[in-house]
Amino acid sequence: MPLQKVTREEIVKSSISVFRRKGYYRTSMANLAEEMDLTKGTFYHHFESKEDVMKEALKMSCGWFERRVFSVAYQDELSQENRLESMIQLTYKAFTAEEGGCFFANTILETSHVEDTFLHILRNFFKKWEDALAYMLMVTYSESKAHEVAKQIIAEIEGSIVLMQLHQDKTILQNALQRLKKRLG
Repeated sequence: MPLQKVTREEIVKSSISVFRRKGYYRTSMANLAEEMDLTKGTFYHHFESKEDVMKEALKMSCGWFERRVFSVAYQDELSQENRLESMIQLTYKAFTAEEGGCFFANTILETSHVEDTFLHILRNFFKKWEDALAYMLMVTYSESKAHEVAKQIIAEIEGSIVLMQLHQDKTILQNALQRLKKRLG
């Protein structure tokens, strides 16, 4: 049978959906291959292990957030209010577009007490989020206070995502983001 033509990027994008739904430990290489109608052999042609796929999935997701969400904070040509509104809308869409909530938080909760394989990538994601928010907050706060407030904002957003998942109610996240907008606006 000829090798099915598929790129690593396509595999990673598809794998993100599986990891979001099933989690890291409940996902097998067979699940990942099935998602794209690939044979396991084709899948192994591109990746040696599930761990490698997960690392790439986390890196790709982090890159997406950097380009699409966090970068808005640094668009100084926009008003503070416009940047905040844009980040709120993008954050809401990112965490509600697919089932599973926050891919990063879910991975931390599932894996960090068992292994530290993904911690560097996960810490990088949350640091970039914190830095983006703190950059915007430094208009009002000192640098150290801006970072403290940014961490509080992330904690509130992540907490609302957990409750959104628990109650299957997207308005929980929406309301939390609107509270943040009022608090920061």
